[in-house]
Amino acid sequence: MSEPKVANDNSHDFELWENFRNGNEKAFSDIFNGHVQMLFRYGVKFIQDEEMVKDSIQELFIKLYNNRLNLGTTDNIRLYLFRALKNKLIDALYSRKDTVSLSSTILPFEIANPEEADKEDDWEQIVQKSRLKKGLLALTARQREAIYLRYTMDMSLEEISNLLEMNYQSARNLIHRSVEKLRKELLLNLALFIYLASN
Repeated sequence: MSEPKVANDNSHDFELWENFRNGNEKAFSDIFNGHVQMLFRYGVKFIQDEEMVKDSIQELFIKLYNNRLNLGTTDNIRLYLFRALKNKLIDALYSRKDTVSLSSTILPFEIANPEEADKEDDWEQIVQKSRLKKGLLALTARQREAIYLRYTMDMSLEEISNLLEMNYQSARNLIHRSVEKLRKELLLNLALFIYLASN
């Protein structure tokens, strides 16, 4: 079965990026405004320090702007920026004196706390969010990142394999194993909840 294609206007991305490289201020503004929020949401999954993430994003765009004439081409701006931010966050963590050892490009990855319920949430929704959080905690950082990229950011397997620096089949296997593990954890948490509720 072939991989379903995610809607992505590659020609638009290519043209926008080329305009930016050629000094078009509006193109730069469009790239920044179109990606800064998703970059922030992605960044805080790795580092809880929001100010560090904001600083890293700002430094990233300043560097891009100053070096625009030397940048390569791309037809996938989101993927380009995600990879660049991830590398910048790794550098930022390594530069901190209290940094623990990091494994190459693998950072701790925490999906936003789904247990924090809105006031409108009923008890059933709160329980579901709690189960989801426990299920996600059972996954490795890499599995959580893959799940986030696939189902929240709606990235294709090809994009995920590129960002996580693995081949296509490995990315496919990672997603499959992650989903299966999450499904098992959710079923276990449901069984435990039913047991505790009945006693």
